[in-house]
Amino acid sequence: MKDAPAFIPLRRLAMPGATLAAALVLSACAASQASHFDVDAFLRGSDTALPEVLGNPDFLKATRISQTDCATMLQSPYNGTLEDLPASNTARGPAWLFHPSATPDKVWLVVGEAGGERNCHGPLPADAMKKLTERAKG
Repeated sequence: MKDAPAFIPLRRLAMPGATLAAALVLSACAASQASHFDVDAFLRGSDTALPEVLGNPDFLKATRISQTDCATMLQSPYNGTLEDLPASNTARGPAWLFHPSATPDKVWLVVGEAGGERNCHGPLPADAMKKLTERAKG
């Protein structure tokens, strides 16, 4: 019986493994929560204001699309219309809302950079952005 495997009581294996598995699950949840930004909740928050949206780096990072896609979207006037935002005097530059012709329930935030580049963020819920814009106008 020299080749017989050594048996370890199951309860001795389960305890450390269960603790390790629980720790891994909890750390994965914490990491995913830290890296996930709830765009919808942020935009619909009762205390959220348009200048906060324009200046929030987490929001801008979570919603930004590529420069190529942004340029393509903004290239033709037939794609939609741009609306000036009232609170767009940010350190980044001016900002607009792009209203696509094909999807009236969605808008895109267009933020101007100091060098003249424009970054697009979205798609965003049109109703939430309309409320933020109206509140900013006063």
